[in-house]
Amino acid sequence: MSREPKPASPAPVARLPEERLLERARKGDVGAFEALVAPHVPTVRRLAYSFTRNWSDADDLAQDALLRAYRSIASFEGRSAFSTWLYVVVRSAFLDAKRGRRRPEREADGELEQVVDTASEAQDALVERKDETERLWAALERLDPIFRIPLVFFAVEGMSYEEIAAIEDVPIGTVRSRIARARAQLGELLAAEESGGAGVADSAGSQGTAAPQTSSNRSRSPSS
Repeated sequence: MSREPKPASPAPVARLPEERLLERARKGDVGAFEALVAPHVPTVRRLAYSFTRNWSDADDLAQDALLRAYRSIASFEGRSAFSTWLYVVVRSAFLDAKRGRRRPEREADGELEQVVDTASEAQDALVERKDETERLWAALERLDPIFRIPLVFFAVEGMSYEEIAAIEDVPIGTVRSRIARARAQLGELLAAEESGGAGVADSAGSQGTAAPQTSSNRSRSPSS
């Protein structure tokens, strides 16, 4: 007597194609959303860290930003890559927090915290054990976000000018200019720190004064 075939087990959420994950996430499936954002969590955390320089606060900020993205997922229409849309939402959340308009997003959606916690331990150890990297992050935090965010995306996350332009919604030439100015200002901040000066720090956050863009002013970019 032949046995009845067992019904096939449903495929793990993480193995579903992005289109299926998006479909399920739009219907409120937290697991599908977590699978969508999981590859991007390290980037979100590092960008958050550039605003806080404290991993605990960075994780809180990242969780708030990801929850905002989760609640906004129905608005994603597929006109850009999902990653581009995600970073636009995250960037907006971080800038709101910088302006003091941070919203208490986390309520009963504690499941989303796990996706950040999973990525945290190895990343923290990698960054925090390097004194030089800490100096770079400290200087990076002092840059105006209009320069800091493109530099993090480019120098830390390895994004292309085209990808950053899509996230920032500005021309590629503007991205190139902002990154060049960010590098120059970062180099001046590090040089001022080494010489014991503090004058450059006052102007690094102002986009009204163009910083010199000579090769001697370029500093090694922060690394993950």
